[in-house]
Amino acid sequence: MMAEAAAEYAGLELETRAGESVQLRNILMLPDDGLKAARDILARFGETGAEDLEELVPQIRDLLLLVADDPAALKAEMADWPLAVFVRTVGAWQEETQVGEAPRSDS
Repeated sequence: MMAEAAAEYAGLELETRAGESVQLRNILMLPDDGLKAARDILARFGETGAEDLEELVPQIRDLLLLVADDPAALKAEMADWPLAVFVRTVGAWQEETQVGEAPRSDS
């Protein structure tokens, strides 16, 4: 069951400059406390205008570390990221994992 869920709710694969591979997991694959924390951060991210994005960098960093399967490797990678890389990474992750959309129904 876990393998099927992991395949259906795939994450985004990131290659760090150090050559490590980090998987940004779909929030549906997080334990309950991680899922709640990720949803809280995403809600704030969605309410923020472009001019306020810079203030959100700590939350964006927290979100990416929360969903990363290797937080230590990702933390090292993000150390010198400019705002644009954070925004682009979150956008790519949201697109890849369809975060924020309701699951599609077959009915």
